[in-house]
Amino acid sequence: MKNRNGKKEKQGNHSKNPNTAVMSGVTTAVRPSGVATATRPGNPSVGNRQPNAPGMQKPMGTGTKPPMVPGAKAPAGPAINHTEAARSAQAAILKDPANPENYAALAGALRMLAQFLRTRNPEGADNLCNMACAAAWEAKRRSTPALTSGRTKQEVKILTAWLRTKNHLTPEASDGMMDTIHSEYLSKAIDGTTPLPLVTGLP
Repeated sequence: MKNRNGKKEKQGNHSKNPNTAVMSGVTTAVRPSGVATATRPGNPSVGNRQPNAPGMQKPMGTGTKPPMVPGAKAPAGPAINHTEAARSAQAAILKDPANPENYAALAGALRMLAQFLRTRNPEGADNLCNMACAAAWEAKRRSTPALTSGRTKQEVKILTAWLRTKNHLTPEASDGMMDTIHSEYLSKAIDGTTPLPLVTGLP
């Protein structure tokens, strides 16, 4: 273009950058194709979260425990452990029948096994408690008042309380029943061949 003096007038400043365009004498940048551009962040609660980020729900089947099935049986591990403890105590009584601690250990193992089986086998649990009472009472009979162990005292206390609650007895009457149970169940309690009630499916 020529001005009034006849001289050519330079047009707008052309950029050497091929990615620019001139509109009305103003140079504007043109965004190259294929170049990623930053976008405005959206809702932070739905933004670019990483999988399993805090607050996000984990996908099903990854790291979650399966739900308990109603009516499913509890693991039988404790029953096996208490049974093995009872058998070990019976073997110890066979080797050393004069040691009251062996009877106290047997009483504790039988009582714990009965507690584990209470809801699954009430009748078997009562039978185990009776054998536990006999073993605990034998431990007390073989101990002197000054040398009664804490374990023996604990087993006698727990089992006599169970008898009183179950049969609505006075303390004196519960002692008399312990004597009766002792005479009826001791031979079964210390016999290593006596079957012990277990969870269904166990030997």
